[in-house]
Amino acid sequence: MNLVEKRDFIHSRLHKVDESLINEFYEMLRKEEVLKAKLIARAQKSEIDTQSGKVFSRTEIEQRTNNAY
Repeated sequence: MNLVEKRDFIHSRLHKVDESLINEFYEMLRKEEVLKAKLIARAQKSEIDTQSGKVFSRTEIEQRTNNAY
């Protein structure tokens, strides 16, 4: 079954499923969108930090990693 067929199958059955399944599906999609937004924001901040020179050297990263344990 290809993607279009799967979407059609799901769409045609949405009105028949109970509310708990709709709620699960809604939460799954909402969490995905929230995660996507967070990852995009994080990547943009990282890009700004890199461009402005706010980076750690390899030695600094190794020291920070070793100190974490």
